[in-house]
Amino acid sequence: MSIANAETKDLIPLNQAIRTEIPGEPSLQTAWRWVTRGLAPADDSEPRIKLAVLYVGNKPFTTRKAIRDFIERATVARLARLQRTQNRPADVTDDELRSVGLTTPK
Repeated sequence: MSIANAETKDLIPLNQAIRTEIPGEPSLQTAWRWVTRGLAPADDSEPRIKLAVLYVGNKPFTTRKAIRDFIERATVARLARLQRTQNRPADVTDDELRSVGLTTPK
């Protein structure tokens, strides 16, 4: 179910959802950034991860399911990026740089 198909009774004002539904009570500025700019995806070829909202007039609303989906996708992306950085090869040693002519010999 996408947020566009959400029942009216399931909609929560964004400012209320931030205070009550998201652990750690992030600031409203952080929530607005999640809606507008989103978070970095696991892979740069994927779209940014954004918190889904619906507008009633000019007021943003979200759902508990949209918040859960956002947190899950953000967590998966974060863990994937972390795994990628931990799998990088170790730093190159001075001897290896010297062997390919990138530094001057001692």
